[in-house]
Amino acid sequence: MTGADVTLAEARVAAARQRLDGTVDRLQTELEPRRLARVALAEVTGSGERAVRVGTEAARRNPGVFAGGATLLLAFVTGRQLVRLFGKKKRQRRLPSPEDTATPAERIGS
Repeated sequence: MTGADVTLAEARVAAARQRLDGTVDRLQTELEPRRLARVALAEVTGSGERAVRVGTEAARRNPGVFAGGATLLLAFVTGRQLVRLFGKKKRQRRLPSPEDTATPAERIGS
C-alpha cells in the first residue's frame, strides 16, 4: 500500500464515521422517550376524536337505531337491577298450619 492509498482509506473511514454519527444522532432523536410519548398521545387523541365524530354522524343519520342500541346496552348492563325493580314480587311462602294439613276427620275431633 502506498501513502496515497492509506490517505484515501483514511478519508473513506472518516466519511463513513461521519455518516454513522449522523445516523446515531437521528435515531437518538427519533427514539427519545418524551418524543415517542408525544407522538403516541397525538395518535390516540386523533383516533379517539375521529371515532367520536363518526359515531356522532351515525347517530344523527339514524337516531332511532342509536336510541334502540343505547336502550339495549342499558338493559344488558343493568338487567338484574331492572328485574328486581320491575319484576314480580315473590310472595313469601307460608308454612302450612296443622289445620291445613289435617284430614276432615281430624278437624272435627274424632
